Amino acid sequence: MAPASAGAQSLLRPDGEFGRFADAAGIATDDGGRVYVADAGAGRVEVFESASDDNRHLGTIGAGELVRPVGVAIDNRGRIYVADSARGMVVRYTSWVDGAEKSREIGQGGTAIGQFGGPRFLVPDSESRIYVTERDNQRVQWLSTSGIAIAAFGVGDPAPFDQPEGIARERSGVLYVTNASPSAGALRMYDRRGLLLAEVAGPGSSPGQLSAPRGLVRDPVGRLVVADSGNNRVQVLNAPSVALAPLDVYTGSGSGALSRPAAVALAPGARLYVTDAGNGRVVRLAYDDLDRDGAIDARDTCPGIPNQDQRDTDRDGRGDACDDDDDNDGVTDAPDLCPRSARQPDTNRDGCADPSSRITVPGASVSLRREPPARIAGVASGDSLGVAAVEVAVARRVSGGRCRWLGGGVGSCSAPVWQRARGGDLWTLRVRLPRRGSYRVLSRAVQRGGEVETTRHTRNTRAFRVAPR
Repeated sequence: MAPASAGAQSLLRPDGEFGRFADAAGIATDDGGRVYVADAGAGRVEVFESASDDNRHLGTIGAGELVRPVGVAIDNRGRIYVADSARGMVVRYTSWVDGAEKSREIGQGGTAIGQFGGPRFLVPDSESRIYVTERDNQRVQWLSTSGIAIAAFGVGDPAPFDQPEGIARERSGVLYVTNASPSAGALRMYDRRGLLLAEVAGPGSSPGQLSAPRGLVRDPVGRLVVADSGNNRVQVLNAPSVALAPLDVYTGSGSGALSRPAAVALAPGARLYVTDAGNGRVVRLAYDDLDRDGAIDARDTCPGIPNQDQRDTDRDGRGDACDDDDDNDGVTDAPDLCPRSARQPDTNRDGCADPSSRITVPGASVSLRREPPARIAGVASGDSLGVAAVEVAVARRVSGGRCRWLGGGVGSCSAPVWQRARGGDLWTLRVRLPRRGSYRVLSRAVQRGGEVETTRHTRNTRAFRVAPR
């Protein structure tokens, strides 16, 4: 194993192996990390658990009905598609959790649209289509997942490109196809109509060149991972939209050396699986994950620091594990009493939003009442510190700027007399008020630690008048 360029960080690191296969061909993974391996020699698909469960064997699909399964793919509904090269068809199965029952046979041998000549590898898209390479017909064909043929384009021109094999797809519709020829191995890029855009890599044995390339996959940042079968290695190539460059080459060593790798598949947890056809096994690699936290370093919020949850509270691209101000409120995490809350305002600069309260009873929309309310109620917030108490002041206006405060007698209307309500986030205060008069109700929240709500606004102030019939 060696990076393609001096000093480059290795993207591919050995992480284990499993399985024994007659002729390991295509490979795919689902959202749960399960691994599906097309064993062309045994005529079936083997299914394995995710890496977190050490890829233990779960069962088989298609035994007794598949003849030579080469490609396997999983769509966004978990359905399983198998390209049976010997029978010239694609077989669809329900998801593994639904029993992996055969639900449809798509196509038959032939050259017309909707027929297949030597189907090899396949890839689904998010719009219920499946794209299939056909070696005998030298083309790519796509169909709906219900089996309705849509279109196809030839890949043989310019020659020589007569053994189309692996296929990968961008969301934009751009397709990548390999030519599995030992002498004319190549990787080409086509637009969604089938127009050749570029030859991404040509034949040879140097980094960035290919020999009999088979399966390939596109990673989350656009890099291409290719099973470079004739060179007994796996290559990672930069995204074609960037200046093309080989980024890493993995051959393994000793008993772990690859022999005729057939296909590659990425899985959750930053894993890459390789069907090692010459050795009849699957090789598991850690993919672009130097800190082994299950996130590829190209998208890791803290590359070099294990942070499995990838939490990034302020969404600034730096994960909480390596950000000294997680919530980007200007208060560093050490003195910040609420390091993962950026709610404002924060008058005392303790990192926590100021406490706040809102009166819900009586409601703001009723200014004239026939009966006084029997209770005052509302909600409050104290950020991550929580609410220690809520206090309520109820005044009945007398005259001359003077009010009769509940529980405090007559005094200035600007000097509330506070009563403690029951509860915190949800609070209430029972009251007995005269049946006539103009009233003002105030609330304030007290945060744990002693900070008291001071701002007056329409949410924590109510005014109403009681005027009996």
